[in-house]
Amino acid sequence: MKTKLLLCIAALAFSNLSTAETVLNAPEYKPLNNVRVSMQRMLRSSEGRYFLSLYAGVWNPHATLYDLVEEQTISLKGLQKGDQLNLKSVDADPENITSKTYQLSGMLNANSGDLKAMFAEGNDALGKSIQFEPAIKVTDKPNFIFKFYGLEDIQQPYGSVLKRVDIVNKNNNSVVQALSGFSAFPKSIGYMDVNFDGYYDIVLSDISEERTIQDKRYIYWMFNPKTQQFQRSPQLERIVGFPKLQGDKQQIDFGDGQVYQVEKGLLNRIE
Repeated sequence: MKTKLLLCIAALAFSNLSTAETVLNAPEYKPLNNVRVSMQRMLRSSEGRYFLSLYAGVWNPHATLYDLVEEQTISLKGLQKGDQLNLKSVDADPENITSKTYQLSGMLNANSGDLKAMFAEGNDALGKSIQFEPAIKVTDKPNFIFKFYGLEDIQQPYGSVLKRVDIVNKNNNSVVQALSGFSAFPKSIGYMDVNFDGYYDIVLSDISEERTIQDKRYIYWMFNPKTQQFQRSPQLERIVGFPKLQGDKQQIDFGDGQVYQVEKGLLNRIE
């Protein structure tokens, strides 16, 4: 028993020494201040008729509104000032141009995800009121912000490489986790509920091994509500293509015919 205990202590000592050497020899990461967080919110109207996939908090907010009764899809783009959103319809499909125009405006609660909106068609000055709320509700959703660190690299086409993401509790400004062990695109990250469990996951564009964003390889950090930590998903990282979430169907379209149905956290490819 004593021998085993001593061996464990020795192993721990060597392990700590190795870690210290690694830290001393590691390059110094610098803060990256211009990383855009592209957050996708999936909202459902309180009466269940509308489903809204919304990218807000960016300079060009845009959304897709699904009318589940009329089986109609409306693409929207516009402006955001503070919590106020003003979106207008655009023709996403040039071959299917419609003369109808739509407007969606309202106040977005960034913490709860609720959107109190007005939806108008054409020149209708009044429109109708729609209350949106998160499509998948959870009571203990964390409130995170991010700090980004990386390396300046003139050999890289993007001028730098994202190497670490610190997960910060917005309520007390404490770092709850540091994500590392990757080389990612330094200009933006995705923040979306990839597995439709109500919690946001982190998606990074993988630029290791001389990859570029055109290769469409991604790094997935999935939030585990039991551990309150993000965990990498090697299974998802084997799939090539950007995950286009179809929240109304709980499906993921990676492009090139790669469509998966999400059921109880598991991916099932639709043939």
